[in-house]
Formats: sequence, C-alpha cells, structure tokens
Amino acid sequence: CYYSNHYIPFLAVPRRNSRGVMPFVRQHSTAELLRTEARNHAEERRKQRGPLQNLDVGPADGGDDDGEGDLPPMSPSHSRQGNVAAVPGQPVGHFQPQTQRKLPPTDLVMVFPYKISNQMRWGDAAAEEEMRGLRQPTEAERQKMESWQDKRVATCHALSDSGLVMMLYYSRDRDEIFVRVAADPPHLRQVAEMRRYKLELKQQYLSAFAEYKNDYPGRRDLNYSDRSVVSHLYLNHMDKENEYPQKDAIFRTVDRIRLIDHIIRSNDHHCAGVDVGQLLHDSDVLHYFPLHEQGKLEEMDRDWFKTFVTGRDIDKVRNYFGERIAYYFLFMSHLIKWLVLPTLVGIVLWLLDLLVQTPDNFTSFFLCIGAGLFTTGFVHFWRRKANRYALKWGTFTLQKTPEPARPEFYGVSRINPVTGRVDRYYPWSERIWKVLFSYAVMLVALLCLIFSVACLMALRHIFHNNGGRFTFQIINALAVELTNTLFTSLATWLTDRENHRSYRDHTNHLLGKTMVFKFINCYISLYYIAFFKAHSHLFGMPMECLNDDCLNDLGSQLAIFMIMRLTLQNAIELGGPYVVMMYRSLVEGVAFHTSIFTNPLTVMPDLSSPEKQSKKEDYDVYADMDEVLMLYGYTVLFVVACPWVPLVALICLILECFLDQKKLVLLFRRPFPDVASNNEPWDTAFDVFGMIAMATNTAVVVFASHAFDNWTHYQKIMIFLAVEHAMILLRILLGALLPAVPWEVRLLAMQQQVIVHRHANLGGEEDDHETRASAMMTTPQPPPYIFDGDEEDEDW
Repeated sequence: CYYSNHYIPFLAVPRRNSRGVMPFVRQHSTAELLRTEARNHAEERRKQRGPLQNLDVGPADGGDDDGEGDLPPMSPSHSRQGNVAAVPGQPVGHFQPQTQRKLPPTDLVMVFPYKISNQMRWGDAAAEEEMRGLRQPTEAERQKMESWQDKRVATCHALSDSGLVMMLYYSRDRDEIFVRVAADPPHLRQVAEMRRYKLELKQQYLSAFAEYKNDYPGRRDLNYSDRSVVSHLYLNHMDKENEYPQKDAIFRTVDRIRLIDHIIRSNDHHCAGVDVGQLLHDSDVLHYFPLHEQGKLEEMDRDWFKTFVTGRDIDKVRNYFGERIAYYFLFMSHLIKWLVLPTLVGIVLWLLDLLVQTPDNFTSFFLCIGAGLFTTGFVHFWRRKANRYALKWGTFTLQKTPEPARPEFYGVSRINPVTGRVDRYYPWSERIWKVLFSYAVMLVALLCLIFSVACLMALRHIFHNNGGRFTFQIINALAVELTNTLFTSLATWLTDRENHRSYRDHTNHLLGKTMVFKFINCYISLYYIAFFKAHSHLFGMPMECLNDDCLNDLGSQLAIFMIMRLTLQNAIELGGPYVVMMYRSLVEGVAFHTSIFTNPLTVMPDLSSPEKQSKKEDYDVYADMDEVLMLYGYTVLFVVACPWVPLVALICLILECFLDQKKLVLLFRRPFPDVASNNEPWDTAFDVFGMIAMATNTAVVVFASHAFDNWTHYQKIMIFLAVEHAMILLRILLGALLPAVPWEVRLLAMQQQVIVHRHANLGGEEDDHETRASAMMTTPQPPPYIFDGDEEDEDW
C-alpha cells in the first residue's frame, strides 16, 4: 500500500464559470498569440489521440530537485482519480482534459496552512479521513481553517489573474498546501521591460548592463523606419557549454526569482499585489522561499575551494545566491589572500620568539609597523576590488530602492506618500522610546559585563596561585562565548522590539549593538592583561604577570580564545542547523506514520523536494559576517605579542568557508538573491577595527613592552602619537593616490554608458547607417546653427 495522492482534489471558490468549475490556476501567458497557439495545439493533439491518453498527470512531487519539473500545471478544481482528472459536480465518467503544456521552471514556493493538525479531518477528503479515525475539528478550529482557506483562495486568485503559472499539491500528511509558482518567458520579458530591469549585454558591447526592452517592429505609416531591434544585444546564459539557448536564456535563475517576486508583491500592471510580509506575519503563509537547483549545488560543492575560498569561480555564487552572499565569499577570499604574507612572516618571527622565549624583543617595533600597513591597506584595496566587481556585476550605479517590509514588521495601515498605495506604518515617535530603552538595557549589560570580567580576573589570580592557570583560561574562553551568545539573543530581541521596517535598518541597528558589546566582551580581558595587570591590585589582591612578562601571558590567553573559536564554535555552527533539520523531519515522519495510517504494511512516501527544503532554516549572512569580524579582531589587535595568530586565522577562515558553503548547500533554504553594490556596513566595521588595531599594537610596543623602559613617560606618549599620526597620514595619502574607485573602473563605466546609449537606446550600431538614421528620425535633434559666410569669405 503506497499513499501518493498529493494533488489537491477540489477547493471551493466564490466564483465559477459557465461549466460550474472555477479553474483556480489559469494556464495562460501574457501574449494573446501564445494563448491561441496553445489552444490550437491542444485541439490538434486531442483529435489525434484518444480521450483518456490526453489526461496524464505527473508525480506528486512536481519534478526533480532542480525545480525543472515537466509537470502540467494542476488545477485545484480537479480531483485526481487514477490517470484522469474528475470534474467536481459532474458524473464520475465525465472528465476535464488537462492542458498538455510543459510547466515553466518553478522558482518560488509558497506554503499555506491547510489543517491545524494532521490528526483532524477537513476538506474534501473528510469522508476518506473519517474511515481512518481522524477527529472532527472544534468550532474555533473550523473558523481558523476557514479563514486560512479564504485568504489562500484570494491569494491564489491574485496570482492566477496576474498571469503566473501555479501547481498546487498537499504535503505528505495533508496539513499544508504547497504552491509552486512559475512564469512564462513572455510574461517575464513584459515585466522586465515594465520594471526597467537591467540585463547583461554581450561581450562585444563591453558586458554592460542595460534596461531590458522588447523589439519594436515600427509603424506601417512610417514605413517601419522607427523599428528598434535590440533582442540580439542581451547575453544568453546557459548552464552547459555549447548548449542551445532557450527562449528565456537571457534571464538567469536569480533574475527569474526577482521578477516573479516582483510580480507577486507589486501592485503594478500584470502583478498580483500580494502582501507576502503581512501573510507571513499573520501565519497565513508558513514559508516563502526560492527552490534549490541540485545540479548547480553539486557543482559548487564539488569545486568548493576554487569557488568559495580562492574566489576564481565567484560568479557561480553570484548567479545562484545573488550579489550580497557573493560579496561575503569574495571578501573572505580577499582576506585569505592578504593573510598569506603575514602568516609567512609571523611563522619566522614566532620561531625567533621561541628562541628568545619572549615576544618582547627587537622585532616587535617592526611587527607593529607591518600590522599598521596591513590594517591600512586591507580594507582600502578591498573597496577597490569590490568596485571592480560591482561594475562587472552591474551594481556599480545601483540606487537605493524601497525595500519590502520584514514579516515581523507591524503597524497601522495608511497610504504610503511615496508609492501612493496602502502600506503599514509605524511612527518614529513610538520607536524612539524603544530605542532609548534598548540602549539603557545595553548600558546596564555593559556594566554587568565589566564587573564580571573583574571577577574573572580575580579568579584568575586564585587559579594561578593554585597552579590552575590553564584551567582558568579555558573557563574564561567558555564564558566569553557563552556571554556572546546570550547578548546576541538580547540584542536581537531589543532590535526586534524596535520594529524596524526594512532588513537594512534592522541589520544596521543590530550591528551597532552587538559590535560594541562583543568588542568589550571578547577583548577586555586581553586589554587588561596587556596594559593594566602588571604591578596592579584588584579587589585588594596584588596582580602580576607570568615571569613578569605580560606579553607571554597575553599570548597564551589569546591562543585559548582562537582554539575555542576554531573547534567548539564551528562545531556548534555546523551541528546546530543539522540537528534542527533532522529533528523536524523525524517528528513529522513519526506523526505522519502514526496518525494517518493504521496499516503497519503501509510504506511511507518520501517528502517532495520543496517539502524537504521547507524543513530547513533560513540563511542570514549577518551571523557569518559577525563571526569573521570578531576573528579579524583577534588577528590584528595584539599581533605584536602573538605573531603566530595570522596562521591560526588563515586556517579558521578556510574552515569557515568550507562550513559556510556546506550550510548553504545542505542545511539552509535557498535565500532570496539580494542585490548589493558593496559589503557595507561591514566594510566600515572592519575599517574601524583596523584603526583600533593600529593604535593598540603601537601602545603595546611603547607602553607594555620593555623596548622603551629607559624612555620617560612624556617621550613614550610623543613616540606613540608620532607613529599613530604617521599611519593616519599614510591612510590619507593612500586614499588620494589610489582612490577607492579605480580610474579604469570610472573609464569603463563611462564607456559602457556610451555603448548602452548607442545600441540600446538609439537602436543600432554606429556603422549601421540605416538603423542610425532611423533612430535619429525618431529622436529629437537640436536645430542646426547656420554661420554667416560673407564675413568668412572676406577674411579669405
């Protein structure tokens, strides 16, 4: 016995056509010509084949893992009986033929709740479910499920009326409804032109990005002189080399996802205007996510080092995950390459420190200068590299656009003064009090943190006297990681409470809270050891460094921090999402097997690909960038005392790239491809850490080491200020001589603007005189200026 009836048999809807059936999912394209052609083609096939051969319906999971299913769109007005679709309200022998048109590639999935519990009978299969002993819903549960049904029907009507193609089917235990959403290539082209969506041009046009335009055949009364043919300009994207391009090959998968998401959310013409954020907030939609493409995931997983670590195939990441995540891995590859030279130099200096038995030697001053040069040039050259890729990826001239509201955002409905449409609004006068409350809580948390660190330092003295110095360092590292986790949860709760509308605002406020707290939490014990521990008192106890050398003490504590981050934190980072995913699948499998089937011989079917992906977590690049920022701080802040730190950081970064790509491939849903032109606000955060590291390393050499013991306090301050101002001057000169936007990037950007204007806007190449003349005929030209030739003749 195998349970495979996934398709939705029938959903009651308020409107019906003349035959008594409302086709919930209308299979139509945006072009009337294609509608007529599809109807004629179906009529011809119906005449050639038998009546029942035309009624095949595909498997329930809707295709393979790539989302490239070949199933016909399924109408929920029909119930599945064998290989035919029965029409509700008609005799069983009367059948409704299904359209034999291939389903476009499915890119997005919406998951609607259908039943409160899989142990409840509800809907058109209630009679069948009653035989299995499922219970009746209560009145409150019935009203809730009817509310879900009304919103689901209204949403699907809007999607259908906008021209989208949908396929609906039940989840395995029939408590959810999965809606796979696709769009025909003509519909995508129409919306891309309406939205002025930019696509990449071919290489002979400098790979510029231009707004998409359909070919214009021209007007007959002008003898087609205003014709504009631009379809040949756009680059065709093919998954395999030497593959014949498809009709929609100019759109990558991320382009289709963005366009379909725009069709679903926007109120423009040919769009549905569905407020997905409000539906997610009210739990009327459980999940809304793009589908993975298994073939591309396997290819990136197979070449993970070349794709994610060295960045040689970073375009694959951009074409699959979008620019935001591509910038993250491009930044990681840039940091890894820049750490190679400090690692080699650090190994040599570390061996020298082992011979001298202390990092406090003559090399510390030169290491301080090298650390200053590294922190000055790393972020600056990264910005130059990011601008090069922004031009390559078409985001160099990206302008800020209104972001959709987060699902967690709540407010009152009002007319948006910018778009003129109904939108949620939360006044700043109410948010400001929550922001003030957040920073008050942060201040109290910081005071508690400083007191806790002081207590830890006192315990360190006790452990040191009892021979437990190494044990305390492990306890200190564990306490730092635990405190980071607790405060991250607190900062997230405070930021959520502030109710920011967009993800950008939410991320910026969350970063502002966590960076300050984590900087103090992670590094305050190191600063205490470096500058305040020697010959000081804490709670009345005299404090002293190991062998009267605080740099050795500092190095051992930093080593424990790095080892803890390399092992424990990475294990939790990878194992946490995996445990959550396996737990959800196990719980659902047990509930499905025990509640729906009573026959022990029943074989439990596998989950469909979208249902498997719905059990995974959402990926957020914020957590990974935050982790790399803290690791960068450990690497550069006290490198003069620990020249081996770049080696450990390099290993950590390579391992981080491996774990992050595994999370994206195996453990997380496919994120929406966000467009980005840089890596802000993280670039600024890394730059701030670099300036702090420049000052810290200089202070360690001047004030904490023994290199300047014979200097007076005034002389130490002067040399500290001299080195610091020299580094600041170097930063200013570097920005002036080598600006963040390279000269070749500016030149190529201007050349691309000319190419786009000449070929996409004017409609032809410069040497194509007919097309150029036709474009000039339809383009307003300035009146010619006529010179007076008499005076010129007299001069001659």
